[in-house]
Amino acid sequence: MTAALRTYLLANVAFLVPSGLFTVLFPWLVVGALHESPERVGIAQMITQLPPVFLMLFAGLLADRFEQRRILVVTHLLVAVAQLATAWLIAAGALKFGSLLLLSLLGGIAGTFSGPPRDALLTRVAGAQIQRTVTLVIGLQFGSQIIGFVLASLTDRVGAAALLVLSAALFALGAIPSARLPSSEPTSGAGGRVFRDIGVGLGVALRSERIRPVLILTFALGLFFIGSFVVLLPLIIRDVYHGDAADLSLAFGANMTGTLVVIAILMRRGGVQRQGRAFMLALLFGSAMLLLLYLRPPYWAFFALNFVWGLGGGLTMTMGRSIVQESAPPELTARLVSIYAFAMSAGAPIGSLAIGYAAKIWGTLNAALLPGIGMVATVLVVQLTSTCWHLVPPATRSVEVPSSA
Repeated sequence: MTAALRTYLLANVAFLVPSGLFTVLFPWLVVGALHESPERVGIAQMITQLPPVFLMLFAGLLADRFEQRRILVVTHLLVAVAQLATAWLIAAGALKFGSLLLLSLLGGIAGTFSGPPRDALLTRVAGAQIQRTVTLVIGLQFGSQIIGFVLASLTDRVGAAALLVLSAALFALGAIPSARLPSSEPTSGAGGRVFRDIGVGLGVALRSERIRPVLILTFALGLFFIGSFVVLLPLIIRDVYHGDAADLSLAFGANMTGTLVVIAILMRRGGVQRQGRAFMLALLFGSAMLLLLYLRPPYWAFFALNFVWGLGGGLTMTMGRSIVQESAPPELTARLVSIYAFAMSAGAPIGSLAIGYAAKIWGTLNAALLPGIGMVATVLVVQLTSTCWHLVPPATRSVEVPSSA
């Protein structure tokens, strides 16, 4: 492992551990501290998921045009400030639904701009081993988030404000290794060509027989799975099993542990050759887990299902991201990975809002049927209209790039 890769992984840990903590803490503040209704939980998650929808493509272009290390340093510090402000409001007893959403939204905007440069730098530090490095990074991502979940399980003991101060400190410290990453070579581009340059990336992605079906399935993943994860699971914990923040942390942690098991297997195997097939089967696997939640499994089986769901999630995230990064030409890497992230982000707020209202209208467990059936239908459509099932790693990164890029 090179020094550059070790620094990259350290910077990721400093970003992902507090991100995992806030993944649990935010919905629990809405559900457990503010005692909001199911539709308000869905609205809250939808609003915090909006920054990538509106800003991710611009963030990708910005990462191609400007020094990527500086973007990471600034975004680390901005997220830290937003979380410190949230901690202050909690400590002062002044936290309201609106103020929580506003500060989370500000942190989400900063986090959105950190994604494309982080992903583009991965390609630079990985060398020729892109799929293996992607697998390693995703494993680290979920492992770091599990640490965050463990910290979040202490909410009822040490208080949300103290944990947010710790989270802010970790984000701020992450600026140090971020500043030591390899320098990037910004591409030239006039300000007036912003939308044209974004369009170039979109055109390349939509014309690619490799990337286009992955984007469709990734949008469906955000639409059907992310909303279920961040809205449905907290509601099931509260309304069906009458649990607390520690139970929510355990459910999230079980899911991520499943993902880590798959990552370990992939690292040992050295990757997957039939990437498209693995991607689609993993999505169907996740659908089956959601449909089983409808049966109201015993308490222990609920956590077991989350673990098994995580097994499919690890394969899904690794294959989708690997296909896009292996197919992207170097000069468009940040833009194309931002389009991949945008596809997932665009579906997430819609899914969160829909799941929240479905849980209110039909009941929490009945709402699990909607994303499970929806994903199965999407995979079938992609199977019938694309060659995604047959995708394997390309011999070279040879996507055609228009001259205007």
